[in-house]
Amino acid sequence: MTMKKFFMTLLAAVTLLPALEAEAANNVAPWGWAVCSDEAGTAYTLSGGCFTDATKVTLTALGGGQSDDAQIKQAIAQKDIIILDGSNGDFILNEYISVSAKNKTIIGINNARLCTKFYLTADDITYLKAQNLEGLSSTDQYTGILPDGTEITCDKRAFFTKKAMMELQYQKTGEYSLPNRSGIFCIESGSENIIIRNLSLIGPGAVDIDGADLITNMGAHVWIDHCTFQDSQDGALDSKRCDWATYTYNYFYYTSRSYSHAYTCGCGWADGQMTLHLTFADNIWGEGCMRRLPQCEDCYVHLVNNYHNCPGNAVGMTINGNCKALVENNYAATGVNKPLTGEGSGRNITARNNSFSASSVGSEVTVPYQYTKIAIADVPATLNGTEGAGAKLGNDADYILSTIPTASRAETVYVFVKDDAHIGGSITEVGGITVTFDPSVKDWQSKGKGEDATTTDGVDFTGYCAQSEAANGAPINIQTTQAGTLTIFFGRSITKAVSMKEGENGMTGTVLSTGAEVADNIAPNPAIDAWDGIVYELEANKTYQFKATGTKWRFAGFRYISKATGISEVMGKKPTDNTIYDLQGRKVENPTNGFYIINGRKVVIK
Repeated sequence: MTMKKFFMTLLAAVTLLPALEAEAANNVAPWGWAVCSDEAGTAYTLSGGCFTDATKVTLTALGGGQSDDAQIKQAIAQKDIIILDGSNGDFILNEYISVSAKNKTIIGINNARLCTKFYLTADDITYLKAQNLEGLSSTDQYTGILPDGTEITCDKRAFFTKKAMMELQYQKTGEYSLPNRSGIFCIESGSENIIIRNLSLIGPGAVDIDGADLITNMGAHVWIDHCTFQDSQDGALDSKRCDWATYTYNYFYYTSRSYSHAYTCGCGWADGQMTLHLTFADNIWGEGCMRRLPQCEDCYVHLVNNYHNCPGNAVGMTINGNCKALVENNYAATGVNKPLTGEGSGRNITARNNSFSASSVGSEVTVPYQYTKIAIADVPATLNGTEGAGAKLGNDADYILSTIPTASRAETVYVFVKDDAHIGGSITEVGGITVTFDPSVKDWQSKGKGEDATTTDGVDFTGYCAQSEAANGAPINIQTTQAGTLTIFFGRSITKAVSMKEGENGMTGTVLSTGAEVADNIAPNPAIDAWDGIVYELEANKTYQFKATGTKWRFAGFRYISKATGISEVMGKKPTDNTIYDLQGRKVENPTNGFYIINGRKVVIK
């Protein structure tokens, strides 16, 4: 039967449902724990900065041996969507790039590769092997002095590997240095709503020097999809005190460039203090992967449809203490050792429908979100196929972006006190907030220009601080028309303790800074993406009252972020090729009864 005849037959057997503008139409859309905001599965819009008015930039490598660190950093700081175009060769990085931001999408086209400038040569590996490092303990602690005079304590193998690497660097450069920042991205704590897709990330080769990961994730609501991870120095994709992350269709492997410590994905290590919610789906762990496929502790993890094709490894998926894990439909090739293992207290593991024998432990583990599984026998072929695991989404940026939901940008309103213009008056801005100063208080006064400062989202703050002397409890009234988040920023010269009081109408908030000399200056505080201050969640159409006590204090102003945000249509092209996809965006050759996507519309086959 021709494809056209098959499609006509199919149409006769389906019932069309309303068009789903924001559903997967050609490749995987965000799903899993990354699109949840709690364990009940309350939805989170993972748009990655794909706003209706998103700013974009397309970069090509500078070439000629130049490093691309600066242009990539600038693009991340200034744009919502960063497209890395590999048509001019590899992007070269001196060291990993810190991503401290919200609402960013980074994608690759034209086989974009991000490569560390430093890498292990064949001669380096020959030298390291001659030091007989592999026989040293990787658990016994050792204290020693490195060639540069630094005294450190670490496991014995790591210490002598660092020593050998420093001696190698001295032979090359005349300086004792340790190239342990040779990674690609570090998603910093406080970052949120981040998407990375269709990139090849090429590291320097695995070596046990406590080095950089290709990607370290410490953010929230992060989706990493269809990326290739090769020869990471330390971890390929490590998740450290992050939360709500999904990793799909990634391919991890190592080449002869790597020497030791080919440990791909470490997750948790949070000392039992928190739970990381992570989804690993449709990933391949290939040649050279030895451990951490992944390794988890302090995690609530879902491992589904992953393919372990690394015969001769040490251990595979490792579920250690304080973990809940749902492990299903995973496939381990012949020769893969210990596909599922682990130890420690507080483990609950539900293992089912895997290609290998594995026992469940403790209470049943479930996840609250919808997903589609690949039949276990089809996992290898599917993940190795077209648009399977790795950077296989092609060269069309619109196509790669097309399954990411597009959100309306939340409106941010900045309100400042300047001179005496607002004594006893109000400040009204678009965006749903009115701020009114108590007209009976006469000591709202300008005391000079405040320090210039810039928040991490790039908005410059230049204005006058207001000072209240002997105005204990002088109220500021706040009226809203839209729900949102209000941050009250403090200025400088606080000479007495400041206490924050909840408003009379149920204002609730979290005090981020209190006490004498709270804000020496008004420089940005990366921990809260703003100046020192207090953050409140406000409801729509309510009046609140803010009070502060103390004999002398200043505030610089307010930032109000409206929550009037919604999903609109997906970005990019709608497919018209009659290809059939399941609800996870996977191509289906022989559909059975159920729901599918055809030409951007949801259909049910009966």
